[in-house]
Amino acid sequence: MAILVLDVDGVVVLGHPEGGRWDKHLARDLGVASAALQDRFFRTHWRDIALGKTDLTEALREVWPQFGCAASVTQFVDYWFANDSALNHELLGEVAAWRAAGNSAFLATVQEHQRAEYLWRTLNLRSQFDGLFYSADLGAAKPDQAFYERAHARLWAAARDEVVFLDDAIANVEAASAFGWRARHFRDVDDLRAALAARMGLNPSHSPRD
Repeated sequence: MAILVLDVDGVVVLGHPEGGRWDKHLARDLGVASAALQDRFFRTHWRDIALGKTDLTEALREVWPQFGCAASVTQFVDYWFANDSALNHELLGEVAAWRAAGNSAFLATVQEHQRAEYLWRTLNLRSQFDGLFYSADLGAAKPDQAFYERAHARLWAAARDEVVFLDDAIANVEAASAFGWRARHFRDVDDLRAALAARMGLNPSHSPRD
């Protein structure tokens, strides 16, 4: 059995539909400086949100008055999700071929509940993957070993080395490799092709630092 597990952001989802970061036009569109948002919200609240300890909307409402933004919290969240939604269609084509050959593919990502729902249903990744494992649901985030342990427990896998995993963050790749998954650093779709070829015995080498 061979199971493919992919990270989301930077692998399956590439950011703004025009290219670049989702917040590239945030100051222009909503009057919120990206640096201020990072400093006052993401650096202080994101970890607890991503672990499911704090609700995204509640945390935003707590800090939102600091930004002097006319848009509501709900409007901001809608803007964020819509502008962080460019799909890697070339990669998804490879995933479709992999699944058509009788294999399974899953997502494993650091997300809170609302965006996980958006990815799965609004972006319709549920039609292209067999399952979504995310930090707020698992109660652990990459690169902590507990993330991989809890995700693996939900996979259709008897052995850890049955799992081929790709992530764009080296720390996450190294942690997955230490856990026992066949982990590879993702830079472009050729890395996915090489990882799948290696798993099928076409190229026996694999390394978390490739």
